[in-house]
Amino acid sequence: MKKLVLALAVMALCAAPFALAQDYEALKKEVKMNEGNNEGNIDQQIQTRLDDAARLSKEAEGVEFENKALEGKVMKVQKVQDWWKTIIADDTAFLNKWKEGTKGDYVVVEGDCLWKIAGYKYGHPYYYKWPLIYNANRDKIKDPDLIYPNQVFVIPPMQ
Repeated sequence: MKKLVLALAVMALCAAPFALAQDYEALKKEVKMNEGNNEGNIDQQIQTRLDDAARLSKEAEGVEFENKALEGKVMKVQKVQDWWKTIIADDTAFLNKWKEGTKGDYVVVEGDCLWKIAGYKYGHPYYYKWPLIYNANRDKIKDPDLIYPNQVFVIPPMQ
């Protein structure tokens, strides 16, 4: 088995220069066909084509580098989009909790206090009107400092 592998390796090494020679010969034939176009002698044309191939190879490497840079930027944009989707989903869940019952009612959500509810229902400068809500709901509120989520309070009109 080792002899077979060794024989195949020797054949491959012997065939490689032959393949390169065939490519060179094919290029030489193509150049000879274009000789009438006044492109110079065969060696100049071959060198020009080899130089063009090297230049194109370098340009391709540059394009690959730019593509990788753009892929990195796309990944960053996708991460930002995912982050915003998470934020929006969290906000939507919070706003859904902050629902209103019938007109004049308010459903308590986590983090609420009477002062905050008064500001929300009566407007910005009227936070101090929280005792109105407390007095209207004394049967549901034992301690004004302790209110609980999902309690429904009647919101009286502001006097």
